[in-house]
Amino acid sequence: MSLLPNRFLSSLGVILGFSFAVGVSAGEFEHKIPLDRQKSGNYYITGTITDTLGGKTEVQFMVDTGAGMVTLAERTFELLSRDLRVKPSRRVAARMADGRTRSINVYEIARFSLGEDCEIGPTEVAVIPGAANNILGLNVLNRAAPFAIYTSPPSLALSVCSSLVPDAAKPALVSAKLN
Repeated sequence: MSLLPNRFLSSLGVILGFSFAVGVSAGEFEHKIPLDRQKSGNYYITGTITDTLGGKTEVQFMVDTGAGMVTLAERTFELLSRDLRVKPSRRVAARMADGRTRSINVYEIARFSLGEDCEIGPTEVAVIPGAANNILGLNVLNRAAPFAIYTSPPSLALSVCSSLVPDAAKPALVSAKLN
């Protein structure tokens, strides 16, 4: 029995920028994806970008419920963009963790997935010059909500995955090889 009403918890989640899995038990999540906990205490997850011929490239993302959008480090984007056909989406002003505001480029990836079988579909990614990590942000997590992060064993539980992709057989507009 919760001491706080579900409506309060849902509102608090929106204010804090993440979703609570109110009314959902661990066994009710459609997908549970393993996370890798680093010595820093941060959790990482494998994301996959699928190219136009169906080839898949895995990229490690730090899970960050404080980030509004999936971001790619400039180095990752440069490695991917050698073979990528990405669609520039827009340029936005973004507030960084240190409080500064920067103008950054946003691109659309046609097909993005998490773990082995959680298809997210088209996803916008921001490219952050000088960033050290690729970040999994709320634009993906909220689409698969409700979600939960478990610490033992480390995993990300998502309620919605494959239904986000209108036609999973459609080829993506990206191609990449990371070495």
